[in-house]
Amino acid sequence: MDERWQKSLPVSWKNVRFTGGFWKKRQEINEQVTLPAEYEQCKSSGRVDSVKCIYKPRENSGPGQGVFTIDGVLEENLAHGETVPRPHHYWDSDLAKWIEGASYALWYERNPETEAVIDGIIDDFGKLQMPDGYVNTYYTVVEPGKRWTNVHRMHELYCAGHLIEAAAAYYEATGKAKLLDIVERYADHIDRVFGPADHQIHGYPGHQEIELALVKLYRLTGKKKYLELAAYFLNERGKQPYFFEEEARQQGRDPEDGGPKGILGKSFLAQGPYALFQAHLPVREQMTAEGHAVRLAYMGAGMADVASETGDKSLWQACVRLWDNVTSKRMYITGGIGSQDGCERFNFDYQLPNEESYHETCASVAMVMWGFRMLQVAPDRRYGDVMERALYNGVLSGVSLSGDRFFYANHLAAHPEMFRDRIIRNPRMFPERQRWFAVSCCPMNLARLLESLGGYQYTKGKLDDGGQAVYVHLYQEGTADIRVRDKKVVIRQETDYPWQGDILVTVGTDLDGAWTLALRIPEWSGQPVLETEDAEVWEDRGYLYVRKDWSKNGHLHLSLPMQPVLMEAHPGVRMDCGKAAIQYGPLVYCVEEADNDADLFDCILTGDSRLEAGFEESLLGGICTIQAQGIRRNREQWKGRLYQPASRSYFEPVKLKAVPYYTWANRGTGAMTVWMNHIPGMDHGKVDGKYEDKADRGNVN
Repeated sequence: MDERWQKSLPVSWKNVRFTGGFWKKRQEINEQVTLPAEYEQCKSSGRVDSVKCIYKPRENSGPGQGVFTIDGVLEENLAHGETVPRPHHYWDSDLAKWIEGASYALWYERNPETEAVIDGIIDDFGKLQMPDGYVNTYYTVVEPGKRWTNVHRMHELYCAGHLIEAAAAYYEATGKAKLLDIVERYADHIDRVFGPADHQIHGYPGHQEIELALVKLYRLTGKKKYLELAAYFLNERGKQPYFFEEEARQQGRDPEDGGPKGILGKSFLAQGPYALFQAHLPVREQMTAEGHAVRLAYMGAGMADVASETGDKSLWQACVRLWDNVTSKRMYITGGIGSQDGCERFNFDYQLPNEESYHETCASVAMVMWGFRMLQVAPDRRYGDVMERALYNGVLSGVSLSGDRFFYANHLAAHPEMFRDRIIRNPRMFPERQRWFAVSCCPMNLARLLESLGGYQYTKGKLDDGGQAVYVHLYQEGTADIRVRDKKVVIRQETDYPWQGDILVTVGTDLDGAWTLALRIPEWSGQPVLETEDAEVWEDRGYLYVRKDWSKNGHLHLSLPMQPVLMEAHPGVRMDCGKAAIQYGPLVYCVEEADNDADLFDCILTGDSRLEAGFEESLLGGICTIQAQGIRRNREQWKGRLYQPASRSYFEPVKLKAVPYYTWANRGTGAMTVWMNHIPGMDHGKVDGKYEDKADRGNVN
């Protein structure tokens, strides 16, 4: 259990600019392609105009009426010709996430057209707002008079949280406060409605998110009541009698019926009622990560935020316990979480299927957010490494290199015929990126994270001895303007990361005296090499601390050894037993049919499989590929046979090319796998043209 408390605060995304390299390119695509494409989808689907309240309820129209699509929304929610679609109960959050992402982009380059679009949406939200501060499109036009009657399922607090985050981003980017004023009034309303008093609702959201937003609003405004409300939602969660049951009974509903019986209502997971919503136990008593993966990670991030601001050690310890369970037993090698497509949830320990992995893009985004908040309480590379792993792999896989197609689920192996042959063909599960989803949380979430990524690079705080420290959590070419002891410090990174591990750091400042720069040393890097002068250097929890007077010598060179390596999964991950995955720096690799052939699942890496990295400028936007020597069975011996006796198996050599996992499925549909068969003790020994195990040439099975 991580007991040490070393609080730091993030350096704002406004103070960090990428000037070139890997993430600069991705941000440019995000700004030029992804955000505009998302807006057009929001416009054409009716989301943008929904706030104008032009929908008129039809007779007998209401929750549960009509035909559900495969994405779980009613046909009424979809635009068809001239039909005005019925606003969905989480459409406000989609617009809010788009506004947030577009706001970050406006800070880097003001765009009057985009600003005018956002101002128009904000005006509509202003007209929508009730005199008491309440703002929600669905409950204004679809079920007026029923607000706060189904907090369990209807995402009111979730939508409110995303509106708050959008308002904060737009205010910080443009200085315009209209949306911030709207959400402050809304937050004040929520603070009056929810709480411990007799006249208040003793409840909490069905989908966590507002906790993060309230802490952000507290930090922006300094109003402590927002922090206290975030803490209340966390502390109230899971108490008995269950709020969700009490709410249902008060409204005359069956607590166990909320859609598919027992799934959207009272879930019957082994961990108890409402485990799907992490409301089966108080948060401090939850020992394992259960239920909906995005909800869990948002909750963990909120717990870390509140613990950081309040000094609540018991909340922090509970947060660390959940983090450890996720990252040591329930997380993919890509940093993705949520292996079960049914209810987008965690399974039991080590249940991490590959071809049918759910691994939702939103869940990887949430892991980045959670990891960064853990770092703000305790700078430990185990949090930073997971944040980086999820970012480069689980998140980035969710969008095409072109920026206009998206994954909802991210598979670690793909055999396309498996999905073509299904009776129920859910676009969320297809092994090819889609232009859009009826449930559009993933494209929006990914875009807002990529555009605000500079805000995840640095934090600053005090060391145990009272000295000042700036922590470097991510490496990327760019500059950061940071205040240390009220003096300006400019940190510049020059690097080809993640393709190479050399980072040149230059610090410009007129701040006299020594202070500390702490550099994360990823676990994959082995022994780093640091070149600097006139410095005191020490290591703690995976960070290399460099203390010196930077005004006199503001240079250091950090070299992180980067070689492709074979990674194994814990033996409990039964689907990966006898297999290995390739990792190069922070990047997980995969083999695709486009570079190899369709027989990927019969290929074997052996004890002398050499892994060689090389940069290919013209491939997939410019990437490092990994060449590997392997073997596979000769198909000739299997002609006309489905089975045959196990005996000496003859192999033929095969050359494999692996590409970064995030680039897969950008060259058409085909087979793919991250995990490959691996026999550590087997060599490519050649005997009479046949490849056999040198240790036992009579049996290779």
